[in-house]
Amino acid sequence: MSGIVGIYNLDGRPVEREKIGRMVDVLAHRGPDGAEVWCDDSSVGLGHRMLWTTPESLLEQLPLKDRTGNLILTADARIDNRDELIYALKLNDRPADKITDSDLILAAYDKWGRDCPGKVIGDFAFAIWDKRKQLLFCARDYMGVKPFYYHYQPGKLFVFASEIKGLFCLDAVPRNVNDAKVAIYLCQLSGFAKLKPDTFYQDILRLLPAHWMEVSEKGIESQSFWDLDAEAKKIQQTLKTDADYVEEFRKRFTEAIGCRLRSAYPVASTLSGGVDSSSVSCVARNLLREKDSDAELLTIYSDCDTPSADETAYVDTVLAQGGFNHHVAKVGNPISAAQTVTPWLDQPVQMPTPAMLLAIVREVKQQGARVVLTGHDGDTIVSHGTDYPHELLELGEWEKLLKIVEGRYQNKSDSAKDVESDLYQYLLPYGTELVKKVAIKNYINLLFMAGKYWNFSTKKTIKFVLRSIYNTFRMLNCNNYNANIAKQLAKSIKLGKLLRDEFNDQFGYLPTEYLNHYRGITSGNMQEGSEQIDGISAAVSIEPRHPFLDKRVIELCLAAPAQLKFCCFLDLQAKGRAKTRLEANLYPTVNPLQLGAHHI
Repeated sequence: MSGIVGIYNLDGRPVEREKIGRMVDVLAHRGPDGAEVWCDDSSVGLGHRMLWTTPESLLEQLPLKDRTGNLILTADARIDNRDELIYALKLNDRPADKITDSDLILAAYDKWGRDCPGKVIGDFAFAIWDKRKQLLFCARDYMGVKPFYYHYQPGKLFVFASEIKGLFCLDAVPRNVNDAKVAIYLCQLSGFAKLKPDTFYQDILRLLPAHWMEVSEKGIESQSFWDLDAEAKKIQQTLKTDADYVEEFRKRFTEAIGCRLRSAYPVASTLSGGVDSSSVSCVARNLLREKDSDAELLTIYSDCDTPSADETAYVDTVLAQGGFNHHVAKVGNPISAAQTVTPWLDQPVQMPTPAMLLAIVREVKQQGARVVLTGHDGDTIVSHGTDYPHELLELGEWEKLLKIVEGRYQNKSDSAKDVESDLYQYLLPYGTELVKKVAIKNYINLLFMAGKYWNFSTKKTIKFVLRSIYNTFRMLNCNNYNANIAKQLAKSIKLGKLLRDEFNDQFGYLPTEYLNHYRGITSGNMQEGSEQIDGISAAVSIEPRHPFLDKRVIELCLAAPAQLKFCCFLDLQAKGRAKTRLEANLYPTVNPLQLGAHHI
């Protein structure tokens, strides 16, 4: 965790050192261990705030020049494939522990140019001024863990910073509210939003995850450097059985956590009681014990003092395995917490539990750690395969669908009612899509097959037909979703059309589990969540690290067969907590909250 800023006067005016210094000072919370500015009386200026976390970061001095003085770098980065890069770049002039992550980035750019971000694994946001080509090269990591905001005036100005407040230090940066973004936010749609560069400010954009960007007097060029779909397809060609995927997941997940334990200070881990944070904590504990049998992992649980949110029983199940130095962070008033963190984020709070995260990072700092591991969005990355039934409907696999649904409730006395409810929920989106496409023949066949494999009475049939038709046409009147928004504003930004497009992006029917999983991974929700976690953590100089957002884990999870992901049963002892078949194979145990504790 560090802070980066930069100014590029595209009209050739020299950058005023005072302006760069002002931007650096505003981001002081991101890096209390040092502040530097590079200006060199040119049209480009770069700044950096330093937070030491890795052992190598203790040696870093940023902005960093290469030996020729032609490349200057500022970076907020942690590189995870260090050994691979050191070998490929032939950096054998000094010991590996004397090579900083910044050295690797600069050498990678010098060797591979635009292709360098795709060679690097880790969390990063960086900018390199290339004197030879007279351009500024910027890049952001695969999942947008490290933030990068910018403002661009063609032919005049390009400025960037880790936080929007860094941009607002400059008088030249306008502060125009993005009315469309605000209106969509107030509508509170809850699906997977489309990944977009816009922010709550009309003239402030974000560099998209897994993208590089070149800025010069000619303009801006940007492109993605990661083809997630292609990488997943490669895995599908090499792994053939469920056991192959399970073992490969174990390998990649352990690797993702291991590289995130690299720290010059104690490392903490969230432990909420869920499968994701429990698995992360237990793997981290085991890896620490491999180096020191007496080592303990610092874990943090956020206590809301609310019975409905009490997960201490699940946490205690993990703690019973030993090897943890556990602490409880008391969660304060949610309203007060939101008021506290909103100025830190420079935008409205979009995550559901800022009070819990605030309590956690404050406790992490209190315990002397600088890094916290999280289970952030493990559900989305691993996936519960909930769209697999739709895929079976598309394939006409009715018997398999019925068998799977019945299997979920084989121990329940009211299984018939539950099976009927589940089947109805699976059939409805498919039926709605057929109505939308006016696929009458397929729709009639759907009703026929439903009657054959399920007791689809005349009454239920009529209800189903009416509901699927209603769902098709309900978006024609989007005013129902924005009743509290001023009509004049709604009209000026064409909110009805915006909502229709947004609704289609977030909830549009996709025929396979793979496509739905891909939409979730690449959604704007992931970016927004990661940025807000970063903003709250950075405010107290803590670096969050998310093992589930490791590109190697993501590629494997997307590639896994749909039936392996599918949530095929509910564990009664876990009070409705679902676990996927992938997790069930990984951790063959009854209580999913013991998964990481026993079997990773």
